[in-house]
Amino acid sequence: MSKKSVIILWVIALVLGISVTTLKLRAPVSGKANTERSRGQTLLDSFPADQVASIQLKGFEKSVTLTKKESGWVVAERGDYPANVSTINNLLRTIEQVKVNNAIEAGPSYGKRFGIDLSATSQEKHGTQLNFSNAANKNIAILFLGKDSDSGGRYIQNEADNSGIYVTSESFPTASVNPKDWLDTTFFNIEKIKSITISPTGQADAIDWKLTRADENAEFTLDGAKPNETLDTAITAPLKTILAGANFQDVASGTDVTTIEKAADRRVATIATIDGFTYTITLVAKPAVKVPDALAKPEEAPPTAEEEAYHLSVKVVANFPKERVKAADEKPEDAKSKDEAFKATQKTLQEKLQKEQALQTRVYEVAKYTVDALLKGRAELLSKPADAAAANTQPSFPGQPTIQTSQPVQAVTPPVSIGE
Repeated sequence: MSKKSVIILWVIALVLGISVTTLKLRAPVSGKANTERSRGQTLLDSFPADQVASIQLKGFEKSVTLTKKESGWVVAERGDYPANVSTINNLLRTIEQVKVNNAIEAGPSYGKRFGIDLSATSQEKHGTQLNFSNAANKNIAILFLGKDSDSGGRYIQNEADNSGIYVTSESFPTASVNPKDWLDTTFFNIEKIKSITISPTGQADAIDWKLTRADENAEFTLDGAKPNETLDTAITAPLKTILAGANFQDVASGTDVTTIEKAADRRVATIATIDGFTYTITLVAKPAVKVPDALAKPEEAPPTAEEEAYHLSVKVVANFPKERVKAADEKPEDAKSKDEAFKATQKTLQEKLQKEQALQTRVYEVAKYTVDALLKGRAELLSKPADAAAANTQPSFPGQPTIQTSQPVQAVTPPVSIGE
């Protein structure tokens, strides 16, 4: 190799060395990105979750405001109905602790690339804005949730941080802008049903049918059953646990109890339990709403009607025994433990009554399948008599005519001729 070539190689190596050294000197000593927050740090330097008194989530078309009052968290868009405290606390805890998985040097104007575009006309592109305020209505933080990241987590932007957009370790699945998703769905729970009385549609004072049973393990019997009326146990079986652990879909904030209790097409169910509870439930069908064809996208399936639903109101009363009935041969030591158990049971029942009576001032939206068993007419509860013609029909075979036995069959003998 010539002397000239060696010199050129040394010059190139020297230039490369200087370039690498310069880059290292310019880079932060910690190796972090040029953003306020970097990988492994919490999204916010400080978030006083215990001071948050109001949360607003805003999307393209819907928004919800959660407010903390003396009675607890409520959903403003549902007439200050109690909110799901667990879901709210989970959101606040997540905001306080969520870590940055990736930091992207990008100003607010680049938000569109990450699903944060407040001028967009679809929720997917618009994103979700979260406003957190304290009791004095002073801003604590404003965040923007974008689309999910392909690598996991979600793109998020802090209004107070113009240095970048971050990918977090959480995707915030509960950060819904739909008010009904924040409701406390604790509902009444009917147990040990003793009787069910149903009115015909629009005749609240009349009785369409009434079922009763001696105890929670017995089958129902139909009051006033005619000799030819027999209950179909396959149909009445679901009524044994009707509205046991049921949930509602939404609170009808624009409809009050008086309105549906006077509705011309209402149906009333009265359910009594062995424990002494009596529930008076008013049901009114909610018309299904069809999505306008104009809103349907060409690539999507044709719009369909929403699931059928009912508006429901409930009144709850109870009649509990004041004293325990003691057996004639009961021993004193047994009496004490049984008395304590009786008092504990009565306390539980009283607490249940108090919680369920708190539901009496609201109208709820429930799915039709939740109350479907209560909507059947008297005739639908009965076993169907076997078809007489079908019972008299002989089994047929392919290629052979069916023979009806309702009329006697006469054998026909062809005439026999005897040759002379």
